Parts: sequence; C-alpha cells; structure tokens
Amino acid sequence: MPPQPGAARFLIAWSVFRGIAALAIAYALVHQFAHDLSYVRVADEPFASHVGTFAGNFFSYFTNESNIFAALYLAAACTWGLTHARRGSVQPRALAAFQVLAACCMLLTGVVYNVLLRGDDTSGGVAPFVEWTNELMHVAAPLVLLADVLISPRARRIPWRVAFVPLGYAIVYVAYTLLRAPFITSPVGGAPVWYPYPFFNPAIQGGWAGVFVYIGTMAAGFAVFSVLLVAYIRWRARPR
Repeated sequence: MPPQPGAARFLIAWSVFRGIAALAIAYALVHQFAHDLSYVRVADEPFASHVGTFAGNFFSYFTNESNIFAALYLAAACTWGLTHARRGSVQPRALAAFQVLAACCMLLTGVVYNVLLRGDDTSGGVAPFVEWTNELMHVAAPLVLLADVLISPRARRIPWRVAFVPLGYAIVYVAYTLLRAPFITSPVGGAPVWYPYPFFNPAIQGGWAGVFVYIGTMAAGFAVFSVLLVAYIRWRARPR
C-alpha cells in the first residue's frame, strides 16, 4: 500500500536531516584529524612525528569509531529514505541493525565521555580538542542518534538477536585495544605502551582488576542499551 502523503513528506524531511547530520559528523572527524595531524607535524619529539602511528591511534578511539558508524548509518538511511519515500516499505533489516549498532555506540560515547572523561583535553594522544568538534561528536551526535531511534519513520520489527551486534563490536574493540597497546609508543611522554583511554591502562587503574571493573561496567552498559534499543524499535514497529 502506498504511504499517505504526509508520511512520505515526513520521511523525506527526516532523510534530509539525516543527510545533514551525516555531513556534519564527517566534517567534524576530518577537521579534528587534520588539526591533530598538523600538530604532530610541528611537534619536536621524534616519536610524536610518526604520522602512521598517530593515524592508527586516532582511529582507535571509541569516540571516533562510533562517529564513523553514525555518519555511515545516517548517510545510508538518508539515501534509503529519499529513494523509498513514495513506497510503503519499512527500513531494511541490515539498515535497522546498523541503526542499533550506531545508536548504541553513540549513546555509550555520550554517557562515558560526559561522566568519566569530560575535562580530558587531548585527542589522538597529541593535540588539544577543537571545542566545537568535541561537543558535536560527544554531545550533539549522540542526541541525533537517540532522536533517530525515537521518531524516525518506517521502523522495522527487528529480531532480538540484533542486540548482539553492538556486543560483538564491543568485544572486538576491547580485544583490539588491549592487544595493540603494548606495541605502540605513547605520543605524549614516550611511554612504551599506549591506551586510548586511562581506564584501559593497568598502570593507572592499579592493576588489571581495576581495568576489568571498567570493562565489565561498560559491557553491562552495552548490554542494557542494546536490549533497550531493540525493545523500543520492536515496540514502535509492532502491528497496529
């Protein structure tokens, strides 16, 4: 059945909003990366001028990865919405699963940053944050993804197993972070290990027990957000 004209117009308008948000997030990422890279190039310390290591560190931050997910999801959802507004189809299953992954990561980004990390003024391990990119990626972008889940049109009734998608990513991210750290020299101070966040560093947390307390807490947060997101999307898409 073709959608009502008002519903089609809303999907078009929301898709335009998604596209604008995707461009804003992508621009913030590129701007922050270029800013940090220019800082690395003028740094005096030899270890701080290793551009390859810096780039790897930059894209090892959960915040940056989450914002990449958000930009890609919003761009894909924008494209789908603009091309399917006049049809009655619901969001594809893969796109709905990507929405859960991006929204879960962005909500955790917003909560963890604003509760644990606000005031830490370094990005990429080298340069100060650009204030507007910092607020956009840690505050505005999570709110955009939350709004997208709450009110975006054509929600699909996704299966409960979609909740495992963010959890799977979280496991891979933690394993990658902990395994990579001993092989990377810190770009600030030259320490023989580099962790993207202080709560991953056993030297700061008083040993691995402290690290795993944080990991367990964040895993619980992932599980709660994942289940709540899937439950809400299923409720929105329930048969009327």
